[in-house]
Amino acid sequence: MSTQARHICYFFDYGALSMYTLGSAIAYSTYVFPEEWINSTFHHYYVPIAVLNTVISTGLSCYSRFPEMQQPRLSKTLRTLAFAYPYVFDSTPLFYRLYLCTGESCMESVIPVHYRHCMFAFLTCFIFAAHLPERLAPGRFDYIGHSHQLFHICGIIGTHFQMEAIFIDMNARRDWLLASSPLLSCSQTVGSISISIIISLTIIGAFSMALYSTPKEKCHILQACI
Repeated sequence: MSTQARHICYFFDYGALSMYTLGSAIAYSTYVFPEEWINSTFHHYYVPIAVLNTVISTGLSCYSRFPEMQQPRLSKTLRTLAFAYPYVFDSTPLFYRLYLCTGESCMESVIPVHYRHCMFAFLTCFIFAAHLPERLAPGRFDYIGHSHQLFHICGIIGTHFQMEAIFIDMNARRDWLLASSPLLSCSQTVGSISISIIISLTIIGAFSMALYSTPKEKCHILQACI
């Protein structure tokens, strides 16, 4: 695989991760929002802002591959920010529900599952940013136990708990949500996803074209980078 093709594969990977954040936002808007925030101004603009975050995340993460060799810390910071910020925004209603709200939604059985998801999400971000454990013992975790492996394992487990919590909320709060909150329209779901896909593909295409106008020695990135 050529260097440019490898970069482009990463671009699509970043675009898919950005779309995941939008899917989380749509699910949270429908099933997870705390009772106090239903039909609020923030609730109405929550999904549109998530669409914007998806675009920013795709663009920022794709751009982060270009300064990798000259400014590796900047590259890592941009890439971490590109995915941490949308997650924090998406999880704002959940964080409120877990730590600040006082209604019945705070006492539901799903709360421990949400806590597990948040714990593994934090571990995912921490391992990605810290490069542990290979940072403490270089050369000993090149094949097994590398932070990239642990990062994916924690991410998968966290996503499992996230989906489990959403399903529990969906079933437990269905009647109340149907009575208290309007269903998301097609434009808010299919429309938002379609717009995000089109814009993300456009961004990926633009950065892919930029790769072929960049000297090969500047395109080269170490195999360990993600």
